[in-house]
Amino acid sequence: MTKTQQLLQSGNLAFLHDCFDTSHIEQGYLTWKERPRHHFQSEGRWNAWNDQHAGRKVGKNPCPKMPHIIAGITHPELGRVRFLVHRLIWLLVHHEEPPRVIDHINRIPFDNRPSNLRSVSHAENMANRLVSKDSRNSGSVTKTEKGDFLVTFEDPSSPPWKLRFPERLLATSALNYLSWLHDGREVS
Repeated sequence: MTKTQQLLQSGNLAFLHDCFDTSHIEQGYLTWKERPRHHFQSEGRWNAWNDQHAGRKVGKNPCPKMPHIIAGITHPELGRVRFLVHRLIWLLVHHEEPPRVIDHINRIPFDNRPSNLRSVSHAENMANRLVSKDSRNSGSVTKTEKGDFLVTFEDPSSPPWKLRFPERLLATSALNYLSWLHDGREVS
């Protein structure tokens, strides 16, 4: 069992609730609480950590190579552990170990609202991707001469949509979302 799997067990809920403020969990994010002294080896590390992190949003922004939100924590027994925030949110909401595969229903991998997460098989997860054969999407993302990214989305019932984004990840996420809507799904 990996350190991440060990951390994301229901037996660690008390520790995790000491670390994370869940008041924004329905919006898909967590903030760091001021952590207790016993989580740290020294008073200096305890003070430094709380000064730097308490009250801030958990996790780094998604990047194109790994568009999920990733965070890390030092556990008194496990040491440094990195984890995907959507898996932590699953544990905090359901009070159970996260399933092997968690799908982001609207195809946006950094939309971690509990209503956007579901337990699925690997095949179901692959079918809910923009590039899946089941997607009826007809759109594209292209880099422009200005360095931004143009999303062109074509829906047979309307003129093509053209949207610009400063980052490829945002453009791809917009196309994923439009494709998901176009496939006849309802927004939650």
